[in-house]
Amino acid sequence: MGPVSIPEQTVAPHCYAHPDRVAGSVCRRCGRPICPECMREAPVGWQCSACVREGARRSPVIRWRPSRGTGRLGNTRITPVVVALIVVNIVAYLYEQRHLTGDFERKYFLVPVLVHSHWYSLITSAFLHANGTHILLNMISLAIVGPAVEAEVGPVRFLIVYLLSAVGGSLGFYLLAPEGEFGVGASGAIFGLMGAYFVVARLRGWPTQQIAVLLVINGVYSFSGGIAWQDHLGGLLTGSLVALGLMWAPRKAGRPSEVAELVQGLAVVIASVVALGLLLQIPPGHVNL
Repeated sequence: MGPVSIPEQTVAPHCYAHPDRVAGSVCRRCGRPICPECMREAPVGWQCSACVREGARRSPVIRWRPSRGTGRLGNTRITPVVVALIVVNIVAYLYEQRHLTGDFERKYFLVPVLVHSHWYSLITSAFLHANGTHILLNMISLAIVGPAVEAEVGPVRFLIVYLLSAVGGSLGFYLLAPEGEFGVGASGAIFGLMGAYFVVARLRGWPTQQIAVLLVINGVYSFSGGIAWQDHLGGLLTGSLVALGLMWAPRKAGRPSEVAELVQGLAVVIASVVALGLLLQIPPGHVNL
């Protein structure tokens, strides 16, 4: 019996990148044989390393940015900073209930005539509330409007809008309310978020009917008696202007870079602090309405 030759088609192919190794599969993209070391899992079958790199170069992965177009009123899930603010408000309210005295009120509630000696009350008063119903209504409003704004502008800029609106609301009360009146509540900050959402919606071309109706209802309620409408007005104006400053960009410039956004944010914060500081130089209740 003579020697038997092995048909060529039965010889196992070798990896194109490692000729000394037997191939374990074929690249679904280029069709070349590849060994287990070169095999990269693909949606269907395997690809070689070179094809994977080429695919990544042509179709780079885009990281999801929560500050880009994901927030809509009424259909945005609760967001981290909103949750944190609700927790802080509740903890502050519980602390307030345990330590509430006349001295506590004079120090941490907003009393226009005492603001210059207790300047921190401009912010502490925005985390305190008159009663359980007061904080409940404010936190519900925050949970409705806050997530949409945070999802669109991002957590850092959202916190900037919230805190500056809180101070702006306090200054509205400082300037427009009787100088001896006491004021507390997160309403100024929440009205600021409503104003911010309206501005963002206009810039993005979203429908504004919902937020407009919400503003009208809350505005009417503000003037129904026993409500610090001055705080609401101050917060609304501050939140709208701050949001406009943070979100505005020339149309021809396209989307600003992260560095440009940082510079823009710092400029808005500095300008807002300076403007609010100048308003604080006006005597309390001087423009009382």
